[in-house]
Amino acid sequence: MKRIAGYFLAGVLAAALTACGGGDTAGGETPEGAASPVESRGLFLLERTEGEELDDLTAQETYLIHVYDLIPDAAKNVEMGGFESSYEMTLNGVNSYEPLYAPVSYTVDGMNTPGSAQYFMLASGYAAPPELGTVLAGGEPIRAMSIYKINTHDIQDDTTATFTVTGCDVYDCELQFQREDIVSIRRFDDVFQVEDAPEDRQIAAGYFQRVKTICNNTATGTLFNRLGSNGLTSYQNGLTLIDGWGRYGVFSATGLDGFTEELAGEEGPSDLPRFDREAVKRVYPDLPVDAFEDALASWLTNGQTALDALNAGQDSGEAGDLADAALAEMQTYGPQITAFYTAKLSGQ
Repeated sequence: MKRIAGYFLAGVLAAALTACGGGDTAGGETPEGAASPVESRGLFLLERTEGEELDDLTAQETYLIHVYDLIPDAAKNVEMGGFESSYEMTLNGVNSYEPLYAPVSYTVDGMNTPGSAQYFMLASGYAAPPELGTVLAGGEPIRAMSIYKINTHDIQDDTTATFTVTGCDVYDCELQFQREDIVSIRRFDDVFQVEDAPEDRQIAAGYFQRVKTICNNTATGTLFNRLGSNGLTSYQNGLTLIDGWGRYGVFSATGLDGFTEELAGEEGPSDLPRFDREAVKRVYPDLPVDAFEDALASWLTNGQTALDALNAGQDSGEAGDLADAALAEMQTYGPQITAFYTAKLSGQ
């Protein structure tokens, strides 16, 4: 399987930063030997294909994505809520942009349909600073992200960018970037090149979409022992569809990207890595991955056995009971998983 393009690009923005924060230090300079409270990890430009539709963007707009670490102060708790804080991006000293709002809630059975940028916020595992509230002193670094909807005309060979944090006490700062510091990407998932294990992080982000997609379609799995004969075709279609997604579907952070070579053949298979539950568990060891995936496997296997029996005029029997129980587990663990990703927006 092909791997994510550009994951191992070297030297992301290490020399692009000016000193940040520093409390009362003159000129905003960080004292020698002290860690900067805001450290950039990468500034990314989403390169759109001409004519490609994306969210509500016009043809002259795209997304600029800034990933950075917030280093908690050693002694001081800092309020970073959205009412007074600002995380502004200014391009060429002229056009200033505020970050997009994060989707602070999501339910698998809801009617909301976030755009690609919002889905990336949900799935990425990165915090959205206006949602952080109070950052407690002495904690671990918080990886955060701000996404900006920008005018593509702002990006030229001599483009400069300034990321400014205000209203955040010791985190107030400016980070300066030149055009060569801005990394072009073709999909949101390429942002994960900043991670130590980028493939694991991409698979873990794609897992949000896998679970969301499966849970949104298990309505076809109405309890077997309550299923009328007119529902058997619908049930079969649901089993077949979800079995295809589960076995061969490849998910990006923003949706179903395609299928593995086994299903897609030589033409058009996704170049993202396929699902690997162990990769997700390495990134998020507390996530109930095994519980959800084992329930999914049970539902697909016992569901088909029970359906075959029903189509033959027999009772669904034990297989139907097992399928019902598995479906109930999926409907329990699925929302827990998506809620876990949502909580990451607040640094939890």
